[in-house]
Amino acid sequence: LGDVYKRQVINGLTDYNHPCQIIADILTVWEHRGNLDNLKITYMGDGNNIVHSWLQLANKLPMTFVCCGPSGFEPDPKTIKMVENSGISSFELSHNPESAVKGSDVIYTDVWASMGQKEEAEERRRRFEGFQINDDLMAATGKHTYFMHCLPAHRGEEVSGEVIDGPQSIVWEEAENRLHIQKALLEYLLIGKQ
Repeated sequence: LGDVYKRQVINGLTDYNHPCQIIADILTVWEHRGNLDNLKITYMGDGNNIVHSWLQLANKLPMTFVCCGPSGFEPDPKTIKMVENSGISSFELSHNPESAVKGSDVIYTDVWASMGQKEEAEERRRRFEGFQINDDLMAATGKHTYFMHCLPAHRGEEVSGEVIDGPQSIVWEEAENRLHIQKALLEYLLIGKQ
């Protein structure tokens, strides 16, 4: 296929970031909102690879991004600083779920114990107990808010069954969009660069 194809690497997932997921996520938000104007995303959980990729996007696309979780689980400080220095988006760190979600267009979460953290699962469940996305937290936004999760989810832990299966959940469209984004990336790398 030539040298141009030998050098292409797609970052599907690392401990630091998850860019393909976030491209699918922002497509899903745009499909449901119809625009990306005055976007507020609140992520509930630890400052993980999903958060870092949202922050990388916030370095390019205007938004307010809030990361809310227990103390000691903050995102990478250099990535936060990158957004703060960009002048494009705003970043807020919160430890209070009810105030963090006010005015949010999207509430996003992930499992509390990711790959490689299973030995910490019990401790993380205890520490994140007050950060579950449930009907009360969705109502605390004060507006129609979408729920997103990169899946697979643990119902009853980071999200209640009522929320993930409810009308505000767009997780299945989000999951479907991963397929479309991956196809688009492959097309761009294999065909679009010729």
